Amino acid sequence: MRLFTLLLAAFVSLPAFAVTPAASQQDLYAGLMDWAVRLSKYPAARTMPTVRYVPQQFFDDNACAGHHCRVWGWYPNTGKNVVYVNEKARDLLNDGSDPRSLLAASIVVHEFVHYLQAASRGFAPYDCDKALQLEREAYQAQNAYLGSYGRFTPVGTSMLAANCAGSASHARIR
Repeated sequence: MRLFTLLLAAFVSLPAFAVTPAASQQDLYAGLMDWAVRLSKYPAARTMPTVRYVPQQFFDDNACAGHHCRVWGWYPNTGKNVVYVNEKARDLLNDGSDPRSLLAASIVVHEFVHYLQAASRGFAPYDCDKALQLEREAYQAQNAYLGSYGRFTPVGTSMLAANCAGSASHARIR
């Protein structure tokens, strides 16, 4: 009987252990959102976005118009409270011993900055020039986040030469 009671108690307590990673993940996201607010200087949003981990094919299909790309994070300007992050980043975020975990966290900060930008303008559409400005701001915050940990890993350097000239992208972006 004692063995049965012990086994039953152990079995009943298992779900409590399963909740811990989710709670710590929420703490991680809250901390990364705090970084995004501080580094971007945008006000905190009323709602915390959900981080949804997706495969590379999702980015290829949705963020890159069906072409293979190297995008690891994306916030579409939909007004929804979801940022998308490459599923490979989840393991990196959970393994602080991996030197790439900091870069993975910086991707979440970058996407949180995009969410804050969108929330601060009421999720209104924007043109190509504004898109470039917003992207540069997010990369600036991402680089500052990396730098605050003593890592000089320049990200977004291709944005320095990006422009809207000669493109049909002066249309509104959603």
